[in-house]
Amino acid sequence: MDTVALTLYWSADNAAAEIADALRTLAEEYPLREGDGSPALEFARDEGAADCRVERRRDGMEITYRLVGDALRGVGAALAGMPEHGVVAEERPFKTLGIMLDCSRNSVMSVEHVKRWLRRLSLLGYNMVMLYTEDTYELEGEPFFGLFRGAYRREELRELDDYAARLGIEMIGCIQTLGHLEQVLKWGAYRKVRDTDRELLVGEPATYELIRKMVAAFAECFRSRRIHVGMDETWTLGRGRFLDLHGQKSGYEMLTQHLAEVCRICDEQGMHPMIWSDMFFKFGGDMHTDYDPQSQIPEEVKSAIPRNLDLVYWDYSREDEASYLRLIERHRALGKEPLMGSGVWTWLRLWYGRAETEAYAAPCIRACKQAGLGEVFFTMWGDDGGYCEFDSALAGLAFAAAETYGESSESLKRRFEAVCGVSYDLVLLASQLEFAPEGSHNPWSSDSMAAATLWDDPLLGMHSLAVGARHPGHWERAREHYLALAASLDAHRSVTEPIALDHAAALADLLAAKLDFRLQLEEAYRSRQRPALQLLADEAGRLAGLVEAVETTFRRQWHRRNKPYGLETIQIRLGGLRQRYLETGRLLRELLSGARVAIAELEEGLALSDQARSALYPGNRYRSLATAGIL
Repeated sequence: MDTVALTLYWSADNAAAEIADALRTLAEEYPLREGDGSPALEFARDEGAADCRVERRRDGMEITYRLVGDALRGVGAALAGMPEHGVVAEERPFKTLGIMLDCSRNSVMSVEHVKRWLRRLSLLGYNMVMLYTEDTYELEGEPFFGLFRGAYRREELRELDDYAARLGIEMIGCIQTLGHLEQVLKWGAYRKVRDTDRELLVGEPATYELIRKMVAAFAECFRSRRIHVGMDETWTLGRGRFLDLHGQKSGYEMLTQHLAEVCRICDEQGMHPMIWSDMFFKFGGDMHTDYDPQSQIPEEVKSAIPRNLDLVYWDYSREDEASYLRLIERHRALGKEPLMGSGVWTWLRLWYGRAETEAYAAPCIRACKQAGLGEVFFTMWGDDGGYCEFDSALAGLAFAAAETYGESSESLKRRFEAVCGVSYDLVLLASQLEFAPEGSHNPWSSDSMAAATLWDDPLLGMHSLAVGARHPGHWERAREHYLALAASLDAHRSVTEPIALDHAAALADLLAAKLDFRLQLEEAYRSRQRPALQLLADEAGRLAGLVEAVETTFRRQWHRRNKPYGLETIQIRLGGLRQRYLETGRLLRELLSGARVAIAELEEGLALSDQARSALYPGNRYRSLATAGIL
């Protein structure tokens, strides 16, 4: 889709060397031409002015700035033709406005696509990027680390850091040094450092030898002396081999012991660590509640928090500013000024989760401004396989930047189209792939997830049965919603990039047909309507074809954006779903021919009482939606 960005001219005579480097980097994609021409850009650094000031002049625009990142946000406005007259001045409320992109749940963004994101982020006003890498980075002497997972090589990380630096962006290593390491701990080579299936063995010397390599890798590859070392959601810490070796110890005792050693390693490497802060609150309260307001953190634990450690307060689903403010103050009571990790919703979503992002990130940003926090970033997770069209999340990042800078909705749309090359409204239209039942407000529930509808088995129908009982009439409304959405996206089916609207259209087609098929199947099977069953037997083949169409669009956008590793997971899932539709057709034909008297899966599901169906919750991950058995 054509961008509306203007061609702008600039000269090294009126741009500092750092600005010239950034403009030449942006010119790899954007119409920024070095030399004489009109409209022209002129740059002036002014420590006493607004962070970014763009003034329209007869022959172009003058951008006054404090930091390189401020100047590049001004370039983003200029590419969109803003301001049309007069002056736009913006204050940057946070020292750091950043992102964290999940590169560990199958999808590992390619180096060239990360560069593309860096260019866009700089023009939106971001100045920090973390690539979340559990094991998806190369470690010397560790051949199983990131094996078949698309691990970034050291030269790739250095290349990205160099590129980001030219755009005024700080690259910070973002890893795990305690939990969330199940993908590497499954290898026999790491048996010695394994406590549980997902957590490292605290106190084991080999554990710290491995962590020393982890920290050293980013100390070598990135300019930034900051590193995020993770440690979140370690619910089962000390309950595996540690328990066998050392007996039962408190979570706080193990956490503080491990933290002290990891921070010592970081100090040796000249690195300043940060961790997710949730376990301080979980160990002192309800382990199933994120940042339990009733948690009690002992004074000895507070005093044991290393001085060279920063805390990241992550929170993705609070709707009121007051809740964020209370928890910011609780972090300050620990003696730390937290970094804030909000979220642009991509996890368990087929497309950017607009409703959730706008509902939760906006009050978080307002609270952070009110509290005077200095650093805010937005996570984009890939839980359950990284199947979101992550480029669609750029709309969420544009929204978050607009909320941060106080940008109008009209300006946001113009900037987004100039920077990202596609209509903001079209990306939001495709976000209607997420369609929650009326009155449902839990964004974590599979009731609200289009992905759960996609993965639901056509014969078992566990998700279909449960949601239909809890929300009568929802599936009929959802069918009509997806039919209308497919029609609205029809004119954009040829758009494969910069954001894959063809994929959104293929998903809408499949979801509409899938819901229609299931509704008709239940009715026709109950009453044994032979003509209807025959039509459904034939229709099952068409559904298999629609699944194949989704695989085609998914594969295209995956290879455009990511390293190839991880695609096999989604192809296995979609291939399995296609086969299940073919199996449904076979069973229906056997039923009609008299070769079988019933279809067991349908019999069992339809025999469940409404009460049993309503209580059924198969979960929100593929493995529990596709089967009740082993996967």
